[in-house]
Amino acid sequence: MAYCTRCKRSFASEQGLQHHKETSKAHSFCRACNRHFVSDEALAQHYRGSPRHHYCDPCEEHFDDEDDLERHDIDVHNYCAPCNIFFSSACALENHDIAEHNYCSPCCRYFSSHAALKQHDADVHHYCTLCSKSFKSIQALGQHDESVHNGYYCAPCKRTFQTQQNLDTHLRSSNHQPRRFKCPGRKCTGAFVSSSGLIAHCESGACPSGVSRQAVDRLVVALDRNNVITNPARLLAGPAGFYAPPLLTSSWATAKSWNGDAYECVVCHREFRSLNALNSHLQSPVHQERIYRCPTGKPGNGCGTEFKTLSGLVQHVESGVCGVKRFQRQIDSVVEAVTGAMLRLAF
Repeated sequence: MAYCTRCKRSFASEQGLQHHKETSKAHSFCRACNRHFVSDEALAQHYRGSPRHHYCDPCEEHFDDEDDLERHDIDVHNYCAPCNIFFSSACALENHDIAEHNYCSPCCRYFSSHAALKQHDADVHHYCTLCSKSFKSIQALGQHDESVHNGYYCAPCKRTFQTQQNLDTHLRSSNHQPRRFKCPGRKCTGAFVSSSGLIAHCESGACPSGVSRQAVDRLVVALDRNNVITNPARLLAGPAGFYAPPLLTSSWATAKSWNGDAYECVVCHREFRSLNALNSHLQSPVHQERIYRCPTGKPGNGCGTEFKTLSGLVQHVESGVCGVKRFQRQIDSVVEAVTGAMLRLAF
């Protein structure tokens, strides 16, 4: 004889009692985990906190996987998936998308970059972002840009920029410059308009040659023996005055990183909705030492700003924001030395 103390009922067998617990509304039972809970609230808390369940608490509805739950949140709950934020209304979400995600409200379209959105505004809505004013035609917008914003207007592209620096950056892009920096990696046909673009490609780990950010760091530290662009205080000292980059330990998170609400980085405690997103964060240079620096004193006369990646430093130099542009020749020589070393090592 089996007995349910909660309902004060007897059953002919243990199987009958188990069936009763699984089907009775008087019991809080999770079939997927084969667990009983003291109350419905405890069961709901289990659903919310367990990575095994994909549960929408407001709707009290289960979903097959995380992607289905995310689509439901987007469709029903004014959810921004990239930012992991819920909004109180569709209007609040739309304002967020416009401000953060290159969203065109009249067309209900997202764009890959702010530049792409502005190009769309100029082509479709004949919109001047500096004056917050639309025009009846592209010709009318062009005449306005030429007369009012002459210093920040690119006539060939029919685009307006908010500052001279933004216009200069655009003029250095592939729209106006040849892709003269070719990747030396084996089986790679990538070509880039700037040194920073080539280095960022090598650091990303996406090159078919297999070159990585760690390999680039090792090459640069070995080549920069006078520590012109590397900071010896952040490097490992070796024999005969040579240095090496700090040792990197490849960290991968597991399901144990779940803190009840999200997957948490043990280093910076930033939270992520998925385990893949947390691991992408851990493999990025976000927790890496700032071993590069904008050179100060002759011949650089830079600002001394520190960077975690070589591409970040080179992009800073290319922008000319601190007057270190005159150091471009030395930077180019470092890039040439790095690419030459890549060729010799036959990545």
